[in-house]
Amino acid sequence: MKPQILGMMLALSSLPAAAEEAKDKDECFAPVTPVVSLDYGSRYTDDSVTRSDFDEKANAEVDKALGPVDDFITDLVRESNRALTRKADRATQSADCVLNHLAQWAGAGALGDLQTEAVQISIPSRLSGLAFAYGNALPLASQDAQRKALIEAWFKAQALATMAYFDEKAPPRASANNLRAWAGLAVTRIGLLLQDDAMLSWGEQSFRTVLCDANPDGSLPREMERGPLALHYQIHALGPLVITAALLEQDRQAGLFTACDAALSRGVDFMLAALAEPQRAAQHAGVEQSFSAPQPETLQGHDVAWAAAYLRFADNPELAELAKTFDPLGNSKYGGSQKLLWQQNLPKE
Repeated sequence: MKPQILGMMLALSSLPAAAEEAKDKDECFAPVTPVVSLDYGSRYTDDSVTRSDFDEKANAEVDKALGPVDDFITDLVRESNRALTRKADRATQSADCVLNHLAQWAGAGALGDLQTEAVQISIPSRLSGLAFAYGNALPLASQDAQRKALIEAWFKAQALATMAYFDEKAPPRASANNLRAWAGLAVTRIGLLLQDDAMLSWGEQSFRTVLCDANPDGSLPREMERGPLALHYQIHALGPLVITAALLEQDRQAGLFTACDAALSRGVDFMLAALAEPQRAAQHAGVEQSFSAPQPETLQGHDVAWAAAYLRFADNPELAELAKTFDPLGNSKYGGSQKLLWQQNLPKE
């Protein structure tokens, strides 16, 4: 651990409510042991060329390994959303809860030992959720320069490691498909926190890498290679692409909603058409799809939570109707309540 990080960690060793078990609903949730090392393999069978055939045992092992991280992100994002909807003192209480927990993870060097390819390519989406929770809470938290420096140094290291991995080591498919889109979103969100132009440029380039070779009908070639999960992964890729476009539009009018011959809107239109007529995706993938016309047991609200961000910057009545079906729109990897973040300010308590 770097000396300056260790020093800041020691200075934060007496953090308040975050270090105590919550006694009532207004106190911070209980401490969560930082997850430093992760070591797991692929969810899919070794002979699955399309990476769509799950190995049940391996899939369960991955879920078990990621469970503490995902649960932590869910708690952080929920508290960060509370901060955005509470009155002054209580908003600060919730925001400090988020930052104190993140400071503990940063001081411990959380997510610093990613031992396998499968870990490396799955962590960026979690990093996105962590960065959104921090960004939501930071403006409302009490001023603490050491805490802020500790957390942001950790986020910077995570972003730089993500960029290096996807530029230099990621397998060809992962370096240009939905996994790269998630990496681009994580780096973009951190880049906005740090106002780091190199990170923002990398996030935009990642967006273009994944999206700009979309087929004329809007289908994404690398996702259409995923057999019965092709439509699923089209949707999974659209999420981080849309949120990245929205963040960069909000910050600097990057024009990604119309980039590459309006590839993003074509991708959304293809998704909507294929949900109604799965054969559209099957024609590309060569097999029937796992998603059919929108039904709760197949498509879920978190799958299309990004619709709120899309509709903030582009019209699409059909997408708006789909979003109503799954309202409220929430996804911890995008910062929780999407209406809260993109459409409206909720009443104060």
